[in-house]
Amino acid sequence: MRAETIKKLEALLKDRDTAQINLDGDHVHAAVMMILRYDDDEFSLLFIKRPDNVNDPFSGHIAFPGGKIRDGDGTKLNAAIRETYEEVGVNIQASGRVLGSLDDVNPNNPRAANIIVTPYVSFLPEEVELKPCEYEVEAALWIPVSHLTDENNFLIRLREREGRSKEDYVYSYDKYIIWGMTGRILRQFLQLSSGLF
Repeated sequence: MRAETIKKLEALLKDRDTAQINLDGDHVHAAVMMILRYDDDEFSLLFIKRPDNVNDPFSGHIAFPGGKIRDGDGTKLNAAIRETYEEVGVNIQASGRVLGSLDDVNPNNPRAANIIVTPYVSFLPEEVELKPCEYEVEAALWIPVSHLTDENNFLIRLREREGRSKEDYVYSYDKYIIWGMTGRILRQFLQLSSGLF
């Protein structure tokens, strides 16, 4: 079942055209890595909690490992792989495999309006020890996909941004709340993979 699910997910990701955002003016490219694993007879996704930091527009948020593209990365995917290793100690190239990418997202946060984020999806076939970077990660947690697909743990709230009402997808898990850009990425993933998990 596990191998078949991953095979179907990979096919779904590869058989679609991803929407890319092109912004005028100065903008910054970034990438994040969604990491799936199969443990205790269920799939889970890895999330991190970012530390509180007044200089970080995503201070304290629940997020996926990732960050801005640096000189030398070459591609957005390489940036996501590098950031994942730096933040949680997981070497996707050595321990797992990348299945594909999702549509680009642009944060609603005015402090990060010039950032374009490309989400990638990967799978770890075996358990890997997490080694969170204390400067970038306050906590790392695996959340079962079954919990995230349970409507009791999800709500849509409307938020005002620049005079317009926007949908914000909010997921709850234990004491954690997933919302904002990460909520939008997660919503896109769960809609795409509907019926697989």
